[in-house]
Order: sequence, then structure tokens, then C-alpha cells
Amino acid sequence: MEAERVDLATRAIVIACVLIHLAVTLGGSGFEMAVSMGGGLIPARISGSLVYDHAIPAPATLVSSIFLHASWAHLAFNMLFLAWIGRFVEAVLGRWRYLLLFFVSGIAGGLVRVALAPGSPIPVVGASGAISGVFAAHAMIFGRSGGRGEFARAMQLAALWIGLQIATGLVFNTDGGGIAIGAHVGGFVAGLIVALPLARAAIARRFR
Repeated sequence: MEAERVDLATRAIVIACVLIHLAVTLGGSGFEMAVSMGGGLIPARISGSLVYDHAIPAPATLVSSIFLHASWAHLAFNMLFLAWIGRFVEAVLGRWRYLLLFFVSGIAGGLVRVALAPGSPIPVVGASGAISGVFAAHAMIFGRSGGRGEFARAMQLAALWIGLQIATGLVFNTDGGGIAIGAHVGGFVAGLIVALPLARAAIARRFR
């Protein structure tokens, strides 16, 4: 099975994120406009400690925030890693299981952010939590299906991703820049949990 022929969901997510960022950028105020419309995840809105009118209901921002990015650099960083790793995970899980993994990880990451800072008015955006779940699934799938060398490579990739997330948070000032490491770690843990039942059946079919 060739990953390049079964990465339609990965490509669709990348295209959607690029088009949405292009749309909010051409709208005149970019990220600020998207946040003013309520697309960013604001923990205080989810927890109920902050209530005011937005175009998007608070619970829906757990999904909409995944498709918003703070800058072109933020977008490029996330999409490059998703395109690199996502196609291999999608090749094993299949399109719908892969999408389930992606969104559950992204939503879980957002909920972890809310749990860690329920009163925060700072919007959080980006697909990093969801992508962290995809990285976790990659480590789970290829670590279980391959030999010791493949397991080591999978874990190295996962460690690289987590390390880059921590570095990104330090560089861009996590608390002030809307980049939440807690959401990334939450997405990674959710990815491990979700990938286990999804990958078990997929690996059994592929490698029996």
C-alpha cells in the first residue's frame, strides 16, 4: 500500500487550513479578525467565566480553532509536519479512522488547555494538538508493527515533535501568544489512547 495514494484526508486538512488562513488574511486584519469573530478557543468562554456575543458558539471553537493559525510561519510549521507524518498514519488507519483520531486529539488538547487555565481570556489557535495526536499514533503504529529500530525511529520523531512544541512555546511566549503547550501534550496523550484500539485492528489486517 502506498501512502501517497491514500492521503486524501491529510491533504484536505492542509488545504482547508491554508485556504482559511488566506481568507482571514485577505479579510484585512488576519488573525485579529478571526478571533473577533469567535473562531479562536478562549478558555474563559468554554468554562463560562466570560460571556459575550460571538459569531461562533463557544463549544464549536474546540473545532474551529484547529483550522486557525496565528501567522503564515505558524501555519507552515504545522502543515509541513502534518503532511510529513499524517500520510503514513492515514495509510494504515484509513481515512475515517484517521479523521476521528485527528479531531478527537485536537478537541482533547483544547479541553486540557481549558482545564489548565479556565479563566484565561487569551485565544488559542492552531492544529498542533491534533497533529500531536497524529504523531502519537505514528509512534504507536510503527513502534508496534516494526522491529526495534523502527520503534526507536518512531519514538525519536515523537520526541522531536514534543521538543519543537516546547521550543515554540518558549520562543513565542506561550501565555501571551496563544500557543499552548498543554494543548499539545493533551493532544499527544489523546492520540496514544485513541490510536491503540484503532491501530490494533488496522495493523492486524495489514501485517497478518
